[in-house]
Amino acid sequence: MRGQIPPGVAVDLGSGDGTESRFLAVNGWRVHSFDSAPGIQARVTGGLTQLDAARISTTRIAFEEIQALPRNDLLYAGRSLPFCAEAAFSRLWTVIRASTRPSGWFVGDFFGLHDSWLGRSDMNFHSREDIEVLLNGIEILEVTETEGPADTPFGAKHMHLLTVIARS
Repeated sequence: MRGQIPPGVAVDLGSGDGTESRFLAVNGWRVHSFDSAPGIQARVTGGLTQLDAARISTTRIAFEEIQALPRNDLLYAGRSLPFCAEAAFSRLWTVIRASTRPSGWFVGDFFGLHDSWLGRSDMNFHSREDIEVLLNGIEILEVTETEGPADTPFGAKHMHLLTVIARS
């Protein structure tokens, strides 16, 4: 996100430990944080002032269960979207596209076709061409492709990551 974007409404999909949600809240954003793991509220708002914590709402939900998302100026999905089951990804992507306001930003990661987890039905994988189709009608500002060995909480793997910055 080149330069400074004025604060607005952000969605953090798969917020994990909450690093990005906290950063956005401290910088004046209203953040809707979604994650399926227990303890999301404590993880995401831990260490924040009362004022900053009040800028964050949390929802514990699996991607496959999401029916709608708040209208937003920024949707951030760092290393989380691949963990949506392949059968549910198309519907989730439709929800993501519908939630982002005109001139809104999408920043997120996809696992590519060389990822060693390819083939898992509980995940989804995309080629660069697939991503361009998903982002049809959105200005793609950057796609960075990274490939190589990676340590994950689930063990070592070969990671193929495509990081996207786009604006509607």
